[in-house]
Amino acid sequence: MCSLSERNLWRHKASPGRPAFLLGSVVALASVLVCAALLPATGCTKFYAEQADKAAYGVVTEKQQLALGGEQAFNINYDPFVVNADQADAEPLLLDGKPIPVGDAPPRTLSLTDCLEISVRNSRSFQTTKEQLYSTALALANLRHNWGRVGGLATADASWTATGKAGKTTKSGAADLTTFFAQKFAQGGVLTLAAGLDAATDFLGIRSTTFGSFIEANFTQPLWRGAWRGFAYEDLYRAERDFAYAILEYQRFTQQFSVNLATRYYRVLQRLDEWNNDKDNLRRVDQTYRFTQAQVAGGMISRVQADQAENNKLNSSSRVEISSQRYRDALDEFKLAMGLPIASSIELDYAELEKLKPLPIPFEEAQAIDVAMRARPDVLSQYANARDAVRDAEIAADAFNPTVNLELNISAPGTSPRKPFRTQLHRHTRSAEIVFDYDLDQTNNRDRYRNALIAQARSDRNLAEFLDNVRLDVRQSYRSLVQSRRNYDIQTKAVELGDRRTRLARIQQKEGLASTRDVLEAEDALRASKNAVTAALVSYATTRLSFLATLGMISVDQQGGIHERSEPEYFDRLQPDGG
Repeated sequence: MCSLSERNLWRHKASPGRPAFLLGSVVALASVLVCAALLPATGCTKFYAEQADKAAYGVVTEKQQLALGGEQAFNINYDPFVVNADQADAEPLLLDGKPIPVGDAPPRTLSLTDCLEISVRNSRSFQTTKEQLYSTALALANLRHNWGRVGGLATADASWTATGKAGKTTKSGAADLTTFFAQKFAQGGVLTLAAGLDAATDFLGIRSTTFGSFIEANFTQPLWRGAWRGFAYEDLYRAERDFAYAILEYQRFTQQFSVNLATRYYRVLQRLDEWNNDKDNLRRVDQTYRFTQAQVAGGMISRVQADQAENNKLNSSSRVEISSQRYRDALDEFKLAMGLPIASSIELDYAELEKLKPLPIPFEEAQAIDVAMRARPDVLSQYANARDAVRDAEIAADAFNPTVNLELNISAPGTSPRKPFRTQLHRHTRSAEIVFDYDLDQTNNRDRYRNALIAQARSDRNLAEFLDNVRLDVRQSYRSLVQSRRNYDIQTKAVELGDRRTRLARIQQKEGLASTRDVLEAEDALRASKNAVTAALVSYATTRLSFLATLGMISVDQQGGIHERSEPEYFDRLQPDGG
């Protein structure tokens, strides 16, 4: 966090009526206007765009060092994998040199890593978030510029008049140029440097033309209201701090983005697994139906049991169609989530689901709450809001104080009328004064101060409530995670039981000890338990990833790859201070 002593603020200040520049500035000013008009045609707009990039990326890099402890690659160039799916001869988009076909071409199988890389490059929402961070950085750079580290303002005026009277025309002209440089300090002081040139002529010759110049400096320092406590720097301090928090929030966004995409990836595979289970169930039910048909033909069972088997087969066929449609719909939605065209011919790698394991939870509940208090950016932001409310009350209280300003001035004229560039420093003028102002009517200040106290008390309540909600959120998330893991263990046992029950029912059916209904019910229970165990595994794995991302236990590389951290990423160094 930047301290107040580390920041200077430059402010542009203009004062009307000061003398300035030579008559020739008319030509110079016209030339400037012509050049300004030609800038777009000469490509100078590209120069300004590059300057904006330099300023914004510089702010991002600086705050990354502060917030994250190191620089990370960042730019807003949008370079997606592009394909024109509306053309029959469209070029296939390439990933690692291999094409992703479109249309009815054989699909390419994509791993989770492939999909994360595509989404980071193609996702429109991801690009929008990057652009929002860039715009915020550019706004902060502009705010710094308005403080101005070496700021200044130049103004130029020129005029020409002609007056006719009794057949005689009188002409006159004047021109001036004034340049200001101003710097504002965090403790309220303002230093202004100004220089100017002027010229006046009646166009009757050089001897009737006069020139003048000046140079002056002014320093104003509040001695009471607005002095010594850094109030002048407050707005920039908050902007600097809030952007550092924005860097943290963007980092968490990238982590949550990858986690959300991984969740959707596994959800699609879950739909595929349901489709496979339904097809497997249909195959097994068809076997049961054929067996019952043979039993009916041999007079071993009634036709009712064969009809029941046929009815189950029809229901299984319907489920296969429904699960197939659900899988294809989920896959198309996933394509959009990645930023790929719907016509892309892809499929997801089923092996990713097979190698998914229920990893352990790295925290106990109390430890997870402690980590959340030190690692969640929203906690930092809430503490910052409470700090700002206290500061606002201090600023409102300071407004009751009288204005007491020390003003120091020094100025020197140029040599008149022929040598304006030679300043007469030996004829300088110095002045010092104390300006006192106090408004006896404090009604407005009274109301602002009382409202600031109310806002401060409300902010304290909001902070306490927010922290309680964080604890509640972590507790509920942790319990949900534990419950999800237990549910997976239960469903795993249910699959084992369903498989054993199905095999036993088939054996007993052949021996005449079990009915067709027993076999069909066992088959349906096995199908349901297989779907349930996959759902439980995906739920636990993705809930765990999201939980870890919230606690700063996830890092994401430039291709969107997810990596678990061994230790949480704390943000203690960014705790709000007194500003």
